[in-house]
Parts: sequence; structure tokens; C-alpha cells
Amino acid sequence: MNPYLPIRKVPLDYNGISSSAYSVQMQHPNEKIADNAEVRVNGFGELLNADWKETGVVGHSYLLVDNDSVRKAANQVAEECNLTFTHDKTFFNGRSYAYSMRSDHVCGEVAQNDDVALGMQFWNSYDGSKAFGFAMMLYRLVCTNGMMSKDHFNTYRFKHQPSNENWEESLKQVVTNINNLSNGSQGLDDLLRNLRSLSNLNVTTDELGRLRHNYVKDIPVQLWGNIVDNYTDPHNHIDHNGWTLLNTATDLLWHKEKPTVSSYSQNAVIVDGLCRAVA
Repeated sequence: MNPYLPIRKVPLDYNGISSSAYSVQMQHPNEKIADNAEVRVNGFGELLNADWKETGVVGHSYLLVDNDSVRKAANQVAEECNLTFTHDKTFFNGRSYAYSMRSDHVCGEVAQNDDVALGMQFWNSYDGSKAFGFAMMLYRLVCTNGMMSKDHFNTYRFKHQPSNENWEESLKQVVTNINNLSNGSQGLDDLLRNLRSLSNLNVTTDELGRLRHNYVKDIPVQLWGNIVDNYTDPHNHIDHNGWTLLNTATDLLWHKEKPTVSSYSQNAVIVDGLCRAVA
């Protein structure tokens, strides 16, 4: 699904009575148009011979930003900060959007020849479920698993649209946050220390039960079953410790063929939960 189609916000009413809610609509190419037909665009960037379809309902004050502006903001931040970032993956399910980038900045070694680097993720939504925002994250370089954390990385919520005069100030604040983090922070140091402790945690069957029922009890049973199934597969030839358990989980969530919004929140729950177990 193309996340960069035109959008609009239309006021809702019922039998002539105005509502405070607005319909967010995305313009899709008309299904009757042949696949090989040229898609034309008018002077306002709208598709010709296309249909508007509702993708969400939001309040009057909701900061609605098109996904293309979010992508451009992410790339502008990447260009202006001290690190080099490259695009990793884009998520869009018709309503929620996430744009993830990986940096070349190795911020620590969890185990021998097992480095992690800083990454960042911008998000947006057309149904009000996720406000336009940003957060830092980590990447395990040997497998490019993305690791989210709400305990160790602050989130930044944008209050201005790209058309506002304060927009550049917002981007400068994000750039400053990234540069400060790349120079070291207590949150990042704590996270790295916990990840190293996980590599020394022997995860037996009893330990799996302790971790599940005390630290990651909020993830679905089916997801936990898939994690344990992969973790205990003798064909994987992995060390049975907390670090490999965490990466078994993040590998499943980050590289899913069809991720969901929950994939990112569950990622953070697992990373933070296992880190708390050894803090």
C-alpha cells in the first residue's frame, strides 16, 4: 500500500448538524483504471480519475501531517545531525506509519564482535492513534534487529506542521537530541549495561518462566510461544542466554513480513522487560 497518496481532512455532519470530528480521506487510484494506464496529477497534487476513501476520524485540533512530509522531516534530520543515517524500513497499514533509519554510529559492544548502533524512528497516523513523533532506538548490527525502548529513550512529539514558522525550531531540537545522545547519556549507558548483563544470564526452563511471568507477561501468549519455539530450536545453534532470547524476540518482530502497530510496542515491552530483569 502506497503511504504517500494525497490526503484531506473533511468536516463531518449528520442531517445538517455539524460535528467536531473530521474524516481523514486518502485518494486512491480508481480501480477501474487499467494497471498500465498513466496516473495523472492535477496542479494541487491530487490524482485524476481517483476515489477518496476514509482512513480515519480525528478531532478538529489533531495535527494531521501527510506521510511524505514525515519522511522528508526524517531525511532532513538525518542530513543535519552529526551521524550518518540510512533508511531501513517503512511501515504503513492504511492508518499508521513508521519510518525507521539506521546510523553508522556504533555506540557499544554487547558481546565480542556483537555491536549495536543508534537508530531512529519517525511515526504518524491518519486516525489519531499515533501522533506525529520521533524516538531513538538501537540496531544489532550482525542481524539488523531493531530494538525499541520506552525506559531508556525519550520520545519527541511534534507540535508544529511543516508549514508553520516554528517548524525549523522543532527539527533543530530533534537534531540536538540526537547529537547529545551520540555523545553519551545515562539512559544509553544504562541500556548497554543491561544488554551486557543479559548476555551473561543463563536462561534455563525455570528462568524462562520467571522472565515470562514477571517481566514480559503483557505480550500475547501466541507471540511468547513463537519466541520460545525459535529460542529452543536445536537447529539454530545459539547460546541460551538473555541476550539471544531478546534477539530471538526482536528478530521475529522486526523482520515480520506483515508487521502491525503492535509489533513496535511489543518490541519495546520485551526489551524493557528483559532489561529490568537484570537491572
